[in-house]
Amino acid sequence: MMKNLFVLTIAMICFIACGSKKQQAGHIAVQEYFAVKIDTLISSLESLKLAAEKKSNAGNLKLMFGESRSNYKEIESIIEYYFQGLAKRLNGPVLPDVKTDDNQVFPPHGFQVLEQTIWSLAINDTINKSFIDEINILTTDLKFIRTQIKDQTILARHVREMVHHQLIRIATNGLTGLDAPVSFESMTEAAAALKGIRDLIEVYIEGEKLAYQNEQQISQQFAASISFLEQNKDFDSFNRMLFIKKHLMPLSVSLRDLPAKENADDKLIQKAFTGTLNDLMKGNGLNPDFYTPYADAASNANKVKLGKFLFYDVRLSKSSTISCASCHKPEIFFTDGLKKASNFAHGGTLARNTPTLYYAALQASQFYDQRTSTLEEQIHDVMKNSEEFNLADAALISRISSINEYKQLSKLAFKSDSLDNFKIRNAIGSYVRSLQPFSSHFDDYMKGKDDALNAEEIAGFNLFMGKAKCGTCHFAPVFNGTIPPWFTKSESEIIGIPEKAVWENAKIDPDPGRYAINQLEELNYAFKTPTVRNTAKTAPYMHNGVYKTLDEVVNFYHKGGGLGIGIDLPFQSLPFDSLQLNDNEKKSIVAFMNALTDRIDRKILFQ
Repeated sequence: MMKNLFVLTIAMICFIACGSKKQQAGHIAVQEYFAVKIDTLISSLESLKLAAEKKSNAGNLKLMFGESRSNYKEIESIIEYYFQGLAKRLNGPVLPDVKTDDNQVFPPHGFQVLEQTIWSLAINDTINKSFIDEINILTTDLKFIRTQIKDQTILARHVREMVHHQLIRIATNGLTGLDAPVSFESMTEAAAALKGIRDLIEVYIEGEKLAYQNEQQISQQFAASISFLEQNKDFDSFNRMLFIKKHLMPLSVSLRDLPAKENADDKLIQKAFTGTLNDLMKGNGLNPDFYTPYADAASNANKVKLGKFLFYDVRLSKSSTISCASCHKPEIFFTDGLKKASNFAHGGTLARNTPTLYYAALQASQFYDQRTSTLEEQIHDVMKNSEEFNLADAALISRISSINEYKQLSKLAFKSDSLDNFKIRNAIGSYVRSLQPFSSHFDDYMKGKDDALNAEEIAGFNLFMGKAKCGTCHFAPVFNGTIPPWFTKSESEIIGIPEKAVWENAKIDPDPGRYAINQLEELNYAFKTPTVRNTAKTAPYMHNGVYKTLDEVVNFYHKGGGLGIGIDLPFQSLPFDSLQLNDNEKKSIVAFMNALTDRIDRKILFQ
């Protein structure tokens, strides 16, 4: 017995040691690969700095900058995975970086600052000292990352996730011009990003001495994808739908299990999204329970059922006359069709337009001003608001807790027939989390029904994700402001919504948005970016309902937002020059947004 135990112990030690050695081989291989690549990147930036100091012309600086950012793109997957805190500083937008947890505002730095400077140069202009300073900041950050990578444990599941994250990043961010807003070199940079993850996989697999299944097929897919990008570099005419559906999505399927299959340990980590680009574009892998306050708040079928009953129950309001469905009417896609929500308590209207609840759960914050981080907090805010439900917690419980039907459902949902305020909010939140059907014509097309979209709608998608810049804020495929591939942050934008639908000499709507919560000028008139799914059915539009039609909305963006219609807005985050869209292009964008309308399952919503 003891002998057998001793043999077993020795065997386990050997297994662990061999496993560690095997793991270490791939780990070291990636670290060494990354070190070489980041040294190349730093060297290319030093060359750019030297050229700037020597007063090189704008054309030469553009070429050198392009080389540097392609070098960055080759290792972007690793930097974004292990150094998220620095990634925005390295390659974020040329906008103030606002930290609301301590009300700090930091100026933008990184590649996009350099890009904007270079592309604004006239032929005979020279670079000023601030440009040199920006390169110094950037290289300092990169050198810091180089020293820190040795402390990162690079596991097979990390490499797999890095690869799939980068494919998602290319499809949802890179192709839109999000980080190449003035150079429009998005196709060249996407090709570099693909080369980077191709090399990353090969380095790790060779280091681990793993069998490379489907190697020839994957190699051909990478080659075809890169070739497509290299042969179709024009930003405006690039066929994003074709590239995503016929190249990136199939590639992501082939890479699903590389460099190793998902195991049980992988599933222990709660994430907002798990899967491939193919999964994401088909509406799979998103986890609304990620945004719940804690693990026990996760949804189940019985919570959804209980929450649905509560959603329609007027007893949740002090007057016993209004329910959640009074403003969020399922027959009009959980909106109310009004410019601003009705104030049922005191008459008149509330401050803002009623947003749809479809896909509302797939956000890291709630309300237009992002003042709550969970649906449970949002529901509590409505319940205690004197302009809405206006019912104290104790009064709510006294009304609800003794109802037999609710007690029975509570026992099934929470394993206890005792309802409390949080359980009520959690149940309603669970119902809202169930409202993500992904059943539009666009979804049918992405799932393989090739006749689900017509040529105009496909053209509209390509414009939405490209020339019209819609996809730089409304990220596919949810088309809201929650940023792929991590889906942990929901963005707000300052776009300059007017009081009235006029096209010149407009006045800003006085609602300050996020500024009312955080007194920072950089947040004045900032509002959360909502989904444009089902937007054809949720008019009127914007937080104040100022626009009645999608044609008006598209025209507002076409003109350059608030600045384009005469509003002085120093921190507008929307591009303020005209999008140069013709009438047919505008029509195509509206056609695409119409194709984002879900089919309503009336049995699910009304039974």
